[in-house]
Amino acid sequence: MGDDRTIDAEVAVVGAGLAGLAAATVAARAGASVVLLDVRTAGGRARSDERDGFMLNQGPHALYRAGAGVGVLGRLGIRFQGSLPPSDVAGYRQATGDLGVLPTSPASLLRSPLVGVADKVRLARLLASLPKFEAAPLAPLSAAEWIETLGLKTDGTAVLSALTRVTTYAGDLHLISADAALGQLQLAIEGNVLYLDGGWQTLVDGLAAAASAAGVRLLEGERVTAVQAGKQGTWEVGTPAANVRAASVVIAAGGPDAARAMLPNAPNWELGGPATAACLDLGLYDLPATKVAYGLDEPLYFSTHSPNARLAPTGGVVVHVMRYGTRTSPQDRTALWALAERCGVSKDKVAVQRFLHKMTVCHALPRPGTGLAGRPGTDMAGAAAVFLAGDWVGPVGLLADAALASGEAAGHAAAQRAISARPSIGAMVER
Repeated sequence: MGDDRTIDAEVAVVGAGLAGLAAATVAARAGASVVLLDVRTAGGRARSDERDGFMLNQGPHALYRAGAGVGVLGRLGIRFQGSLPPSDVAGYRQATGDLGVLPTSPASLLRSPLVGVADKVRLARLLASLPKFEAAPLAPLSAAEWIETLGLKTDGTAVLSALTRVTTYAGDLHLISADAALGQLQLAIEGNVLYLDGGWQTLVDGLAAAASAAGVRLLEGERVTAVQAGKQGTWEVGTPAANVRAASVVIAAGGPDAARAMLPNAPNWELGGPATAACLDLGLYDLPATKVAYGLDEPLYFSTHSPNARLAPTGGVVVHVMRYGTRTSPQDRTALWALAERCGVSKDKVAVQRFLHKMTVCHALPRPGTGLAGRPGTDMAGAAAVFLAGDWVGPVGLLADAALASGEAAGHAAAQRAISARPSIGAMVER
């Protein structure tokens, strides 16, 4: 444990990504004194980078307007603006290089050459009825198994699988539960998504400002090495340079392995594996001929985020090309560039580029068999007054929705626990 300085607070939050920022702000607004620690700068994978006037998210980011995350942001007073993505979507077959209209709506079903007449009818009925499906009973199945039950032929199955990959970020649909996958498809149909003006950095900045206004003390560049029980019911959060003493703790840093490494007694959670992705982020001078393409025979995705959203200088365009599930860096880079060029990206029109290999886009996918309800709750750290938050925690949503929802819940629980402990802890932890 670090011993150069001791900092007292009622709530210590480890990790300043979306989950940690939400938890810290909620706890502070509930009346607790809060210290928020992160080994890097605030924001985690939600941070955006500005390069020559182009705002690059870390891969394609979209905010579900009907998702739990928007509700949390609204309750915290975080404002954002954005635009709907392009409506024309193509299907891409890597094996042949073919591009064709992807049947995602009644109009595109009529025009699409990718599926036969029988599958067009089945897909039309399925897309119309998806909002009425009940997701929870599908938890025993994988997304792949559920799709196989729907009576689609090979091409129809490929189309629905592509839609599911894009909404879940899962490259292998055998590894994610069907209830989670259906929930994402329903969100996409019900509320659609927004590409955010200024990138997701606007959410990070808004959450950081809200935390500061609530009195949260942010310590960046602090690597937490352990969370240990202290004296008189307190917890001690140690870094190489400091020791934070608090009545309750929220661990919102990284995934389950990172949480286990900090806890005094590592819980035996039964979790799915992480979802990874390789991404090519591009700033272009020209709008590509194809704006959006979903891979049908490979887990690939091409998406033009500006000019719909304000992310580029005048005349500029931001494009993200992704492969769900990473292989070797040369393999993935080659496949992403092949898709980009097939969609009309010319390398001589590229202003800025960044290749991100093996990003962790979800730390633990909901497992077939237990589904969303089987993920650990915020109170399942195995230690009293220690709470969890992140994209792998709680029964609500995936990705940012899960991070924000669990962060809000953990912040409430940590503040309640800390405030109720005031009489017994007394002046040990000063407000």
